[in-house]
Amino acid sequence: MPTLTPGAVTQSLAQFSTYATFQPSSGLFSPGLPPIPPDPQPVRVQDFPTGVNLNWTPRAYDPFGFPALRSFSNVELVRLAIETRKDQIERLDWRVKKIGAKRADNNDPRIQEAMRFLRKPDGQHHFAVWLRMIVEDLLALDAPAIEVRRNRARKVIGLDVVDGASIKVLVDQNGRRPLPPDPAYQQVIKGRVWTNLTTDDLLYHPRNRRSNHMYGFGPVEQIIVTINTVMQRQAAQLAHFTASNIPSGILNAPNGWTPQQIKDFQDWFDAVLTGNTQDRSKLKWVPEGTKYQAFKDAPIKDEFDEWLARIVAFAFSLPPTPFVKQMNRSTSETDQERAQEEGLGPLLIWAKRLMDDVIQELLGFYDLEFAWEVERDVDPETQSKIDDMDLRNGSRTINQVRSDRGQDPYSNALANEPLVMTANGYVPLTSYQDSRDDKAANAKAVADAVANPEDETDQPSDGENDEPRAGDPD
Repeated sequence: MPTLTPGAVTQSLAQFSTYATFQPSSGLFSPGLPPIPPDPQPVRVQDFPTGVNLNWTPRAYDPFGFPALRSFSNVELVRLAIETRKDQIERLDWRVKKIGAKRADNNDPRIQEAMRFLRKPDGQHHFAVWLRMIVEDLLALDAPAIEVRRNRARKVIGLDVVDGASIKVLVDQNGRRPLPPDPAYQQVIKGRVWTNLTTDDLLYHPRNRRSNHMYGFGPVEQIIVTINTVMQRQAAQLAHFTASNIPSGILNAPNGWTPQQIKDFQDWFDAVLTGNTQDRSKLKWVPEGTKYQAFKDAPIKDEFDEWLARIVAFAFSLPPTPFVKQMNRSTSETDQERAQEEGLGPLLIWAKRLMDDVIQELLGFYDLEFAWEVERDVDPETQSKIDDMDLRNGSRTINQVRSDRGQDPYSNALANEPLVMTANGYVPLTSYQDSRDDKAANAKAVADAVANPEDETDQPSDGENDEPRAGDPD
């Protein structure tokens, strides 16, 4: 029997059904018997601190609280990155459509109702402004929170953006989010528990969740050390202009001058040159032996500042082009495209998931979805070639191309049919397919005739192979 760790609880070998797995009788250097849980419990999804719900301060057990993250998000480089992302999202158009449909059916009354609701989700702010508030809490705190307002019939009448820093997350005995009617969140105002909220009352959608944390992990928190360095760096640069006592240079007085003579000469020199731009550009006669020594200032901006800017830009998946030395155009455009794919794309997908939950679960339109109208930034000449190719192979109709260009459709019926370019010019795809079917049928008939030819010599003819009749000549 192996030596047990002090405090460990085990069963007898006869009671332990998996004894042969961990401690076989003939096993050498075996792993040993695992301790038996004295009181088996259901699985906990995370090891939260004991009594975590008793502390009403949000993020009480995290290194940085919400107020600190708010302050860090207002550092210049970080604030510029957040506002840039918000601007990029705001410039995009959106629509509500059936799931899987390419275009929205604006005549569908359910789509009209959903569009009317999302135009001002809280009844006050337009969708773009409303979403900017959500993205602010997403990027700064990773704690976007939305209150669901309902009327007495329990119908959703509004979605109000709530300060995510005021929301405390609750957990049940197993570390999971409690389900209604139990509260899953609490709002804390001025250090006082303000109200309880269930998952039906509040939409709480952090983007970057972690299995061992109750709160999200946003880009601001990921670069706390870098942001702190940026703040200290900017403070040093500001002090250069406000508290620095280093002059542009000094003049060495001739030997034998007394302090009073130096002071008198300094006062005269300042009186002549201060505010006098013309005299400052002229030569001045000074006593023999006077020497000038210039001071070389520390650089106000160097590669270290660019490195800090690159880290902040990378955290938000933005190109650092505005803050670094000018690169060639090709590299700059590549960085722009990569930032669009790596940063803005996932953010738009997160917003789509949120809006799909609103449309399908809150409004009850389970066959509708939210879609972004992502603009294609294509060179006009290249786009013209793409359109021409699509028209030639029948991928799109003429009116579809005109619609994408913002032009009115043609009234001709052929403009709504796909056309295929042939040797005889453009042919409607239906006629082209009919012609191909006719050719295929003719080819099949010819092939069948060749495979089964009629042998005229084997066919009976009139009077041939008849029995001889009486009176017929031999």
